[in-house]
Amino acid sequence: MNTQQDFELTQAEIAELKAFLGNKNIRRGFSVRKPTYGDLNKLTEPIQIKRYLSEINSLYLDYCAVPVPQSIQYLNNLEMLWIVGGNAVSELPEQIGQLKKLRFLQLSNLSKLTGLPEQICQLTELTDLMIDKCPNLTNLPEQLGELSKLEKLRIENCSNLKNLPESIGKLTQLKELSILICSNLITLPESIGQLKQLKKLELYSCKNLSFLPESLVELKQLEYFEPSACEKLTLSDGVQQLTMSYKHKDFLDKLAIKQGKKEKPALTKEQKQAKKVLAQIKKDTAMPFVKIKIRQKKNLPLTASKFGGVPYWDLNKPYPVDDKGDKLSLLAQIDLTQVPPLPDFPQHGLLQFFIGLDDLVGWDSENPISQKSHRVVWHETVNQNITEKQVLALNIPLENMPLGDTQYQLSFKLGTQSMGFADYRFEDLFRTTAKKLNLSLNENDKLIDLIDDDTYNKVHNSTAGHCISGYPFFTQHDPREDEALSQHKILLLQVDSEDDIMWGDCGVGNFFITPDDLKKRDFSRVFYTWDCY
Repeated sequence: MNTQQDFELTQAEIAELKAFLGNKNIRRGFSVRKPTYGDLNKLTEPIQIKRYLSEINSLYLDYCAVPVPQSIQYLNNLEMLWIVGGNAVSELPEQIGQLKKLRFLQLSNLSKLTGLPEQICQLTELTDLMIDKCPNLTNLPEQLGELSKLEKLRIENCSNLKNLPESIGKLTQLKELSILICSNLITLPESIGQLKQLKKLELYSCKNLSFLPESLVELKQLEYFEPSACEKLTLSDGVQQLTMSYKHKDFLDKLAIKQGKKEKPALTKEQKQAKKVLAQIKKDTAMPFVKIKIRQKKNLPLTASKFGGVPYWDLNKPYPVDDKGDKLSLLAQIDLTQVPPLPDFPQHGLLQFFIGLDDLVGWDSENPISQKSHRVVWHETVNQNITEKQVLALNIPLENMPLGDTQYQLSFKLGTQSMGFADYRFEDLFRTTAKKLNLSLNENDKLIDLIDDDTYNKVHNSTAGHCISGYPFFTQHDPREDEALSQHKILLLQVDSEDDIMWGDCGVGNFFITPDDLKKRDFSRVFYTWDCY
């Protein structure tokens, strides 16, 4: 185990680390609530600096204005590292391989990154590797298979990635492999058949992916296989003719159905009954909601409906800050006069959602309705004389995760939505509705086993996307099953991962309010949460 005595720091390295870790777009997480010695820039003793570095266990680099330094190796207890955006990041230092405790690494929106150092394969504790929006990345290190504990590999929006290394077959602990929107990828390595623990293989919009290797049938643990929008993908005769287990035949049958080579199988009795239950639930839980469509746009009026950008602010009021006094960043601003009427929602003024720039993006796990690090503000009236220049003079942050520095124009459309699987009340409702319909479903069966895949996916995705009101979508679970939060029944706003919006690893953010608070126009106890895969 590395300790603070295992290395010596030069004065140049100390200066480099202070300049790097002091960047305003870098957020640090510590193994204790606060670093032992406080502000790094005020420390002068090497032993104090090393103690400070050893307490950092997570690092979020957001649109970093400087390259990642070699001295990052001295963060010897770092477990989680995000490098998200920044034209200064054209390469990663070889010393990144010295982060022996690193478990999670995400590289996102790095337009100048062309490759990864081979030393990244020395991260033997790494379990999650996410690479997203790196358009100039052409290949991955040949020794990628040395990541012996890797469980999840996700590659998305890497348009120039041409192949995956053959050593990928050595990732014996890999459980999930997702390759999305990699238009230059032609095939997968034959060694994929050696991934004996692989449970999920996701392929989406890899337009030049032409075939799957024969070794696919060796994936005995595969539970999810979903190739979508891969126009050139066909199955070899050998794969189709091989004798496979029921699971593999089922997955490949689905692919054949997608390609029009096979008819859909008939539904079982249980699946037909489940569809009746779902139809009744859809009817019983239907409610109005407003779907939000987004479009990137640089110049928007100060009072416009938008995600990100410069917020309107009443200069007679203190600007929202977190419990440390740091200014919050605008996530969303809604001009309610543009929103179709919804029950109990105000129909005038501006509704604003602010989030923090801390490691948890303003989410307070101990008291999620405290608004210590997030804020929801309703401006009942708007002073049209306030200018953008006056608001900018408040020195407010204009970036955050999930938006980065991008601004979006919003438009709204009224629709009807029914409860989806993500809502914690759904399973109980499914059981009680089945009884009301006098259907004999086995109470011990899981919903996913009772419902055919097409229907399940349709209902599961029905509540995803940006919206106001309606029913929420979660990637993990509904936190409102906690009795203390169960009264927050109204979805005030949902912001999903879409376009360049990214909550961690394709997550979603939600704001909830109680019916009484909404009627009283009291937005001081809004519950905010976000999660990701």
